[in-house]
Amino acid sequence: MRLFSRVLMVAALSLCIACSDGRSGINPGDRAPNVQGSSPTGSPVALYDINGKLFLLNFWATWCAPCIQEMPALQSLHTKFKDRGFQVIGIAVDDTEENVRDTIQKFGITYPIIIDNKAQSKRQYQVKGFPESFVLDGEHRVMVITDPADGTPQTRLWGPREWDSPNVGHLINSLLK
Repeated sequence: MRLFSRVLMVAALSLCIACSDGRSGINPGDRAPNVQGSSPTGSPVALYDINGKLFLLNFWATWCAPCIQEMPALQSLHTKFKDRGFQVIGIAVDDTEENVRDTIQKFGITYPIIIDNKAQSKRQYQVKGFPESFVLDGEHRVMVITDPADGTPQTRLWGPREWDSPNVGHLINSLLK
């Protein structure tokens, strides 16, 4: 199974490179931009300061209904895999620190949140809408994954997902091996 996952990732990477139109952006294998901002407590925090084997970077805003709807599932996913080196990291963009803190408290979010009130990460990652997610390896490189919603290879996932579904669990398990 592990070999199959690697072969699938290499094939998807080759396909993405072959279909590239030369535009800049977030590409498979690239080191992800280092998102910098503040934690919900107000202290400075950066993506590269957070250690792990695998990261799910989730861009969201408190005014985004689908973002709020998927937060409990993201928390569940984080709780299930955090002891194995998996980190959900929320990037709160286009929002106030007070709204972000209230939302974190309301939903009991324990995964790291970076508040980017300058929206630099939105430009760096060319975020088109919320929620939008990326999977990064332990060296913060962008990965091609199989989208649990439709089975297609992707580097970015637009829109909400059922993060606590068995498909996502199998995906995270395979990537952590």
